[in-house]
Amino acid sequence: MWLERPKHYYHRLEKRFRGARILDVGCGRSKFSGAIGLDVRTNSAADIRTDLDRLPWPLREGSFDLIVMRHVLEHMQDVVATVEELYRITKPGGRIVVETPHFSWVEAFRHPGHRHFFAGGSFDYYYPGNPTYRAHLRVRRRRIYFNDLFKVIGFEAAANRFSRPYERHLAFIFPAGSIVWELEAVKGPGG
Repeated sequence: MWLERPKHYYHRLEKRFRGARILDVGCGRSKFSGAIGLDVRTNSAADIRTDLDRLPWPLREGSFDLIVMRHVLEHMQDVVATVEELYRITKPGGRIVVETPHFSWVEAFRHPGHRHFFAGGSFDYYYPGNPTYRAHLRVRRRRIYFNDLFKVIGFEAAANRFSRPYERHLAFIFPAGSIVWELEAVKGPGG
C-alpha cells in the first residue's frame, strides 16, 4: 500500500464488484469496467447522456451496488444535492466512490471548471442519523494521494495517518494530489 496509486485501488475495486450493478458518473472516454456510463458529453463512453446538474437523474432509486465518480464532483453546481442523488440511486449497503483533487493541489485551482474544493473530512457531515442531510453515508475508506517526491519519501503515509493536522498546518507546504473516499450508503432504520 505504500506506493499505491488510485489506479491500484480501482483495480481492486473492479475485482470486488465484478458482476455487480455499477454506475460511472461522468465517465468520459474511459468508463469503469463493467459499468453503465452517465455523462453529458457526446464524445464520451456514456450509455446514458444527461446533464449531471439536472436532478434527479433518469435512474431508479436503489439501483446500484457501486457508483464511481472520478474528478466530477468538483465541477457540479450543487454538491449536497449531487451527493443526495448518489445516495438515492445506491442500494442499501452499496458503495459510492468519489475522487476529487485535494484542495492543496494547484490543479484544483487552475482548472476553470472547478467550482468546489475538498478536504479529507468533506464527507464526514453525511454521517448516519444527521438530520441536516438526506444522504447518510459511512466513510469506509479515505486516502489522500500525492503525486511526486512527497509520496516516495513517506509523507503520504504520515498525511493519511494524521490527516487533520496535515491539512491544517502542512498542506500548502507539501501539497497532495487527490483524495479518494469509499462511502457506504446507510439506509433503513437508524439510517
